[in-house]
Amino acid sequence: MMPFPPMPELRRAAHCAIRSINAGLSELCFRVPLYKLTLARRGPREIRHAAPDPWPGFPARGEAIVEGRFALGGETVFGDLAAWGGDAGPAWREAFHSFEWLRDLRALGGDPAHQRARKLVKDWITRCDGWSTPAWRGDVLGRRLASWVSHYDFFAAGADAAFRAQVLVSLARQTRHLSRILPGALDGAALLSAIKGLVLASLALPNSTRALARALDLLARELPRQILPDGGHVERCPSLQLSVLRDLVDLRGALLAAQYPVPEELLNAIDRVAPMLRFFRLGDGGLALFNSGGEEEPWLIDLVLTRADAKGKPLSAAPHSRFQRLALGRSVVVLDAGAPVSVHCARGIAERAHAGTLAFEMSEAKDRLIVNCGPAPARTPEWNRAARATAAHSTLVVADTNSAEIREDRLANGPESVLCRRTETEEGITLEAQHDGYAGPFGLVHRRRLTLSAGGEELRGEDSLIAAGKRRKRSEHPFAIRFHLHPDVKALPLQDAHSVLLKLASGMGVRFAATGGSVAIEDSVYLGTGEPRKSRQIVVTGTAKPAKEGEAAVVSWVLARAGAKPGR
Repeated sequence: MMPFPPMPELRRAAHCAIRSINAGLSELCFRVPLYKLTLARRGPREIRHAAPDPWPGFPARGEAIVEGRFALGGETVFGDLAAWGGDAGPAWREAFHSFEWLRDLRALGGDPAHQRARKLVKDWITRCDGWSTPAWRGDVLGRRLASWVSHYDFFAAGADAAFRAQVLVSLARQTRHLSRILPGALDGAALLSAIKGLVLASLALPNSTRALARALDLLARELPRQILPDGGHVERCPSLQLSVLRDLVDLRGALLAAQYPVPEELLNAIDRVAPMLRFFRLGDGGLALFNSGGEEEPWLIDLVLTRADAKGKPLSAAPHSRFQRLALGRSVVVLDAGAPVSVHCARGIAERAHAGTLAFEMSEAKDRLIVNCGPAPARTPEWNRAARATAAHSTLVVADTNSAEIREDRLANGPESVLCRRTETEEGITLEAQHDGYAGPFGLVHRRRLTLSAGGEELRGEDSLIAAGKRRKRSEHPFAIRFHLHPDVKALPLQDAHSVLLKLASGMGVRFAATGGSVAIEDSVYLGTGEPRKSRQIVVTGTAKPAKEGEAAVVSWVLARAGAKPGR
């Protein structure tokens, strides 16, 4: 087996540490009331080159906002005073201050929506003009600038001159601040979002040539750092793959609308990111659930890919992003064959990483079958820890212990070596992968072998716990191999005690069978659509006690369509 190419972890660690220190010192200055005097006191007379927001909104959400209900970040807040009071959770406040919900008011249309949008923008300027967090954090600020600029014609239509002048002064102040602070402590997709906001605002505001040049320089530096050679984003999250592509498409569109040269780095990034987004799609058109990613809407993925206008087909293997895809017949399997993003990345990245090495997801035609639990529905410590745990993934767990230690802001003590080998023959595709996340605490290496038959009718698996290293005394360690099922899948135990009949939403039947462990059906939870849904999981349990190095406990299992001929 050959290891995947490693990321430049130490260089990124030093880079992020310096950013965090500088950002912390800067925040002390921003809190001083005199800092406001250093920002723009005047605004331009009008906006120029404001490309309209190209993404659809939802009238029902817009109507709820008109009525004073803000459903954002997995939480609903009622009334304007609560909106500004900061009583809501951090995810809600970040989404509120981004103003991306303006597209929902625009989709609703009509005078009440215009008035509501105008009032909320005016209230924000009145209440949040001075620096505060998260409102003035770089990524939130960038998203707000992009929203205000692209929806300016909507919320400022019919407004008096005083309101327009107030908005333009605020835009100038926010743009100047964002140009000063970037990159700050931001990294990953959050930094790209901030850069996009700075580009759109600089194109829209006269006399912003210097800020635009700075933003494009940052973009040219970040794209090679964040977009891996296979097109995957460095954070290894399918949902972020989608949002990053949206940001890149918006950047290209804004530059073209302003008749400004589009950097070659941006065009190349779009051409590579789009095929990797296709890589993560399962049979229903949604995305696989890895590292805090959700299903997302298939129609939105289609729309983003259409506007990206990048025709590249998805790779079978993504050696830099460290994922594998098996697609034969009507079956699609996606395997996480890499170590999770670790402590060496910025906090916002590391706290989204899951301890799910060697987890896989599988779909049959348009039905999701095997899944991971998905992203936490709200950013609470309890939900985050549970959703990121190894047990929340379709993989093997030793002694109910995570394969990487989960801390509030990072993962630690995870796999140091993750190996993967792919073999393709006329009989199908085989993956052999292993990780050493359990070598330290238990002296065991997890090896997983998956074989998808040529027609896709059968997925055979073998999970082994292999003794690693020389230990005088080896203890018994219980293990569990979990196969989380989509909520639409019904599981019925068969009489032989080691088989389960799975009935998919389409009516298709799939038989699961295992040897080498005890088979049980247990409760689970599915978080892939944003709200917790009850589901089931197949759990194969056993005990590993290899007597000497190289010996293994082995569980063999198979998922086969009902009526399919058994493989070899």
